[in-house]
Amino acid sequence: MSFNWLNDFHREMEKPDNYAEKTLAQYRLGMKAKGSIVGVRIERDRDGCNACQELDDTAVYHPDDAPHLPLPTCTKGRHCGCVYRPVMSYE
Repeated sequence: MSFNWLNDFHREMEKPDNYAEKTLAQYRLGMKAKGSIVGVRIERDRDGCNACQELDDTAVYHPDDAPHLPLPTCTKGRHCGCVYRPVMSYE
């Protein structure tokens, strides 16, 4: 995929304190605009802690119901590689 560099960048960057709120708000707006976004999925950190590995990577959440990243019990804290990804209606 041509955007692998972007995926790696998102996974390696330190998350700001408002990562979950800001990212989920953007997806919420996309859903309100009646676009193709139907929810969010969490892509787990490949080298993540036990808390991350317990996440269901097939679950689709409404942005209001998605777990906040980084997870409170994540041992990597703001360096966690878990990221939100949009789920599109055409998937």
